[in-house]
Amino acid sequence: MHASSDIAILSRHPRAAAEARTALHEIAPTGSSGADTAALLLTEVVSNAVRHGKGAAIQVAVGFDPSADVITGAVFDREPEMSAGDRASVADEDRGMECGRGLDLLDAASQAWGVATAGDRGKWVWFQVPAA
Repeated sequence: MHASSDIAILSRHPRAAAEARTALHEIAPTGSSGADTAALLLTEVVSNAVRHGKGAAIQVAVGFDPSADVITGAVFDREPEMSAGDRASVADEDRGMECGRGLDLLDAASQAWGVATAGDRGKWVWFQVPAA
């Protein structure tokens, strides 16, 4: 079995998360808990790009490497900076706020994640999860 990947250019629109999950499900192993986790994280990262990014489109890349048993997701948007609302504050948690938890979710559910800037053109937010 060899590695598989998919890249999609999606309109920066609320339905982009569903379109990104479709691309993920085409390459991720069927029925794996890792695929469910990757779908959750991809939804969060795409939603953040739609909400906070710039430009008309975002780019989504998903991959599965069976030799490493890893699913990778990455989202590019044209905003080079991470917004201040990307992490929940203690005050937000005390008030039961549901926004600002995306990076906390990446910390908790991925085996690795990061941000790679492309100068002033934008940034990639990526993550990896075990497929099994």
